[in-house]
Amino acid sequence: MKFQRTPLQLTLLYLLVATLWILLSDYLLLWLALDGKLRTDLEVLKGLVFVLITAVLLYGALSQYQQEQRRVQARIRRNEERLAQALDAAQEGMWDWDLNSQRVFFSSRYCEILGYTIENFGRDQQAWRERLHPDDREQATQRVAEMLKAPEPYYENIFRMRHRDGSYRWLHSRGQVLFDEQGRPKRFIGTSSDITQRRADENSLRQAAAVFDSTQEGVLVTDHRHQIVHVNPAFSRITGYSAAEVLGQRPSLFKSGRHDAGFYQTLWHALEKRGAWSGEIWNRRKNGEVFPMWQSIRCVYDENGKLGQYVAVFSDISAIKNSQHELDYLAHHDPLTALPNRLLLGERLEQALQRARREKLHGALLLFDLDNFKIVNESLGHNTGDQLLKLISERLTERLPQHLTLARLGGDEFGLLSDKCASAKQASQLAQRLIDILTEPFTINDQPLFASASIGISLFPEDGDSVEQLMRNADSALFRAKNSGRRTFAFYSQDMTALAQQRVRLETELRLALEQGQLRVHYQPIHRLACGTLLGAEALVRWEHPQRGLVSPGEFIPIAEESDLIGAIDAWVLEQACAQMCRWQAEGLQLEFIAVNVSSRLFSYGELDVRVERVLRETGLAPAQLELEVTESAVMDNPERAEELLAQLHRLGVRLAIDDFGTGYSSMTRLKHLPVNKLKLDQSFVRGLPHDGADAAIARAVVTLGQSLGLRVLAEGIETEEQAAHLRNLGCDYGQGYWFGRPQPAEQWLAAQADS
Repeated sequence: MKFQRTPLQLTLLYLLVATLWILLSDYLLLWLALDGKLRTDLEVLKGLVFVLITAVLLYGALSQYQQEQRRVQARIRRNEERLAQALDAAQEGMWDWDLNSQRVFFSSRYCEILGYTIENFGRDQQAWRERLHPDDREQATQRVAEMLKAPEPYYENIFRMRHRDGSYRWLHSRGQVLFDEQGRPKRFIGTSSDITQRRADENSLRQAAAVFDSTQEGVLVTDHRHQIVHVNPAFSRITGYSAAEVLGQRPSLFKSGRHDAGFYQTLWHALEKRGAWSGEIWNRRKNGEVFPMWQSIRCVYDENGKLGQYVAVFSDISAIKNSQHELDYLAHHDPLTALPNRLLLGERLEQALQRARREKLHGALLLFDLDNFKIVNESLGHNTGDQLLKLISERLTERLPQHLTLARLGGDEFGLLSDKCASAKQASQLAQRLIDILTEPFTINDQPLFASASIGISLFPEDGDSVEQLMRNADSALFRAKNSGRRTFAFYSQDMTALAQQRVRLETELRLALEQGQLRVHYQPIHRLACGTLLGAEALVRWEHPQRGLVSPGEFIPIAEESDLIGAIDAWVLEQACAQMCRWQAEGLQLEFIAVNVSSRLFSYGELDVRVERVLRETGLAPAQLELEVTESAVMDNPERAEELLAQLHRLGVRLAIDDFGTGYSSMTRLKHLPVNKLKLDQSFVRGLPHDGADAAIARAVVTLGQSLGLRVLAEGIETEEQAAHLRNLGCDYGQGYWFGRPQPAEQWLAAQADS
């Protein structure tokens, strides 16, 4: 029995039934006309029956109501469970704002999103408002207020809320306003989901899209069937193809034809095994141009591990290739002459040696220096020197056979490689041809310049089987050619190696000699030619070797000049000579001056005046009694600096002389401004006097020049009375040489002068 009635209907039905029961039962009793006691009993029975019937009906109604309530509650529980499960599955939290009580219900999922429980989150709007991000608070609260003031069908908003750990989470809220019967807002209900990761992913996607569109590297995407599905703007810029022209096409559209099938097999094998490939590949642009690019290809798989796309990223490396070629050229060529440099010559020499070993061939390496190029460079300027080097390079390139390698090794040093030189005779002919080519003058600024070369030759495989050995041997031969008078050539021989080893050993021993006090100072007298009076002495260094005895200056002085030792030796001689001059004066020997040679190395140091001033101060020697002899070549190496330094020495009060005069290329204009007192006629012009006409003419010219400039002239290397007389007749002022006395130690020299 089911009562599908409202409470009012049930009540009215009850009143009707009860009224009819009372009225009918009473009329029945009256009609029966029963006596008093029976009537009373029947009325009681009537009431009990009415109570029983109504009780049964009430029980039935209440039982049905209770069952209905249970069914409703069960449905509500099931609906609530479904809703909770749906919200959990959707990762959404629910909120329900009662606008009358201003209480807000936040579901457990909503609280969990922000790191809270229902108990400690709060149950009012303030709990929500105070956790809003400061930058979003005004916008979010204003949006809610607008929704309540002028309700819209649905509410949606995105804002940030503070998590319990202090960070902020992005929430996406959706809901609607519910109204009562009067149309007034009653509840504001909805859900919120955490979209923090989604926002980060969207931001990453936007960044990736921006990179994709703006990157300078081309990007090409194909599906698993190798059909192009996407390209970026850089792809079109590099290849010349628009996106519309390539979509749906295959990448084989860009093949250059420069790679064989094996190349592509290797590429696909790497993609199948490793899922990636990168390397250099040549492709073809839309205009047909073939160009190099560096490309990386990667396979992209879906969530099931199935191949979905291929992504290729590439960059045009044409500019890099061109730069590499340019850098390689610069690394292997001389920038001034565009000739191969030392590195490239070494590489080609190595290749020639390998070919010679394989094919039993012979070749030659020629190293040559330009004679007296330094003088041209210093006197006419570096620009003129550079122009001369270029003209020499151009002429040699034009006139030498093309199969030869002509290289500039640095400065005025060149190399010439012939890998087809069967004999020493052919090498000699090649060297002579080189000398002959340089014989013709070169014209620079309408001025003719002459050049010559000294050449050293090493043959392979006879003189060496390595680049280093052949270069070293050719350099040794070049040294011999220079010492042979220049403008000639010399072949390497084994005795040169022994000589080079001896030079290295001698340099080592010379360093020890300087440290261990093996050097000695000998003195050679200087006389006035007119009367034979002793005027002074020249200090000359000697080496007393513990095993070899007295070593010839001609043997160790060149070694000292090539190394850094000559400057230290000259400084030591200067100190010893000044000290010895003071001792002679103390012993009563009156000399006008003591002469000391100054090497070009010491002269170029730039602090010679400071060193001289210190030595004079420490020894107590008067500046006027010290004469410094500077070679003509040292002065002409840097004329401006030499003039300045000589002026500083002149202000100190010391005497100054130009040594080896006539062997260099002094400018008369420069010479007349130098603050010097004396010219020393080199012994090479004295040796042939008086019979050699050329020497006699040079001697006469030097003496005349000295007299014209107001300078004294000293002739060195006088060995005979006849030479002394000839020079005296020319008007030469002073003389020095074996005729007057050999260089001797101070004690023996003093005794020899006393005897004379």
